[in-house]
Amino acid sequence: MFGLVTDTEKFGLAKLIPAGTKSGKPLLCLEINPPRGTDVEATLGRYASLSGVDFVNITDSALAKMKLSGLTFAALFKQRFGVEPLVNLSCRDRNVIALQADLLGAWALGIRSIIALTGDAVTVGDLPDAKGVFEVNSIGLLNIISTLNGQKDLAGVELKGGTSYVSGVVVNPNARNMNAEIKRLVRKKEAGATYALSQPVFDPEHARGFFEAASQVGIDLLVGLLPYKSAQSFEGISKVPGIRIPDQVVERVRSLPAEKIADASLDMAMDVAEAVRPFVRGYHVVSGGSPLLALDLCKRLSAWIQAS
Repeated sequence: MFGLVTDTEKFGLAKLIPAGTKSGKPLLCLEINPPRGTDVEATLGRYASLSGVDFVNITDSALAKMKLSGLTFAALFKQRFGVEPLVNLSCRDRNVIALQADLLGAWALGIRSIIALTGDAVTVGDLPDAKGVFEVNSIGLLNIISTLNGQKDLAGVELKGGTSYVSGVVVNPNARNMNAEIKRLVRKKEAGATYALSQPVFDPEHARGFFEAASQVGIDLLVGLLPYKSAQSFEGISKVPGIRIPDQVVERVRSLPAEKIADASLDMAMDVAEAVRPFVRGYHVVSGGSPLLALDLCKRLSAWIQAS
């Protein structure tokens, strides 16, 4: 059965209320995609030996491709492994009534941190004719979370049991206008966000410049790192909205023998991690289409963190 989470168990989330980007051991977060169907055991079984990870980030039908409810899967994952989930919640699929209902339901199931997302456009997904809701954006969702945390709903009615969510957001170092992206991050912080997970970055120099500037916002930042196992998966990643891969990385990957691409992607991710270390609170390993490779990167990062 699900039990209530006590303040003492307020978990590792104390690490994200913000300790500041330079304090404490770097944190490690692994992205996990729920299954496409009700068989959760195959996905959960993949993480039976998971270690060295502070948090898992559970996605919410990422890229508008339908998956089992991220809120439900996150509760099952936490119950099974005791690892605190940071759960994506998208405004794409819900109006403000559904957002409130899901937030209350998730809290009752033991979820304690929500990452507020506007959401990917439905046109990039597998049902491009579906209707997106987008009644509010990520900042509007942060305001809803703050309202529920104040023990009232949006209608001003006092709740019979409220929430105390720790709110997170995403930030995109690949944005064409870095200053505009950082200003938006400031607005998200002002709306209640205490940490931000970033989109994957592939260029150490660019990553260092962005996170050095973003660290001035005063919000805990976890840099996104995405390994890939083949040239084909790499080409797919390059077409994902919000991703930008520099020409030199493209040329390097294309020049590699197929059997060396996966290891090279891990090396390049570690280069990014090292470049941004002075400016981030930790590392967000994105699974993409290679969850086992993502686990390999987590092991490398965990060993590196422990050794330094």
